Amino acid sequence: MGPVVWQATKWPATEFLTVTKQEHNSLVKGIINGCTEAEPFSIQYEIEITPDWKVSSFHIIRDGLQPTALKLTSDLNGHWFDKDGNHIEAFDDCRDIDISLTPFTNTLPIRRLAFEQGERKLLNMLYIKLPEFELQKLPQYYTKIDSHLYLYENGDSGFRAELPVDENGIVKDYPGIFTRIY
Repeated sequence: MGPVVWQATKWPATEFLTVTKQEHNSLVKGIINGCTEAEPFSIQYEIEITPDWKVSSFHIIRDGLQPTALKLTSDLNGHWFDKDGNHIEAFDDCRDIDISLTPFTNTLPIRRLAFEQGERKLLNMLYIKLPEFELQKLPQYYTKIDSHLYLYENGDSGFRAELPVDENGIVKDYPGIFTRIY
């Protein structure tokens, strides 16, 4: 799979993403550059995923006026641990992550789970709001509309979006928020 580039449509930002297969896992790397509220940011993230698309760890770094970093690892059973190995109980039962500034993380549950057409699934997500680095447990629903289209629903806000995916299951566009340009 080649690189993917998204353009944000609600604020000035672009993302460059690669997925590299390693010996036992794949490494997803994204670089997001942009501005929010007139403050520039550059965010780099790495997500390590198993062959069955489970997140084993992620690392997010923000450069700019207020540099910040976050690294969490998973036991692949819905438990998360900080960089010092401390269990974070608030995110128990979160198997997937949702990084706010990228459409890529919507791909994770789509690829990890087997959906029948029309099937709707409730997931607890470890949601990372960027560039603020605010974390929360967030209920989200995914419904398979057809082989290349999924409905995303935020369980708290009621926000909904139909997400088209490519032949690799990677989100192509996030209507009104991101457009894939490569």
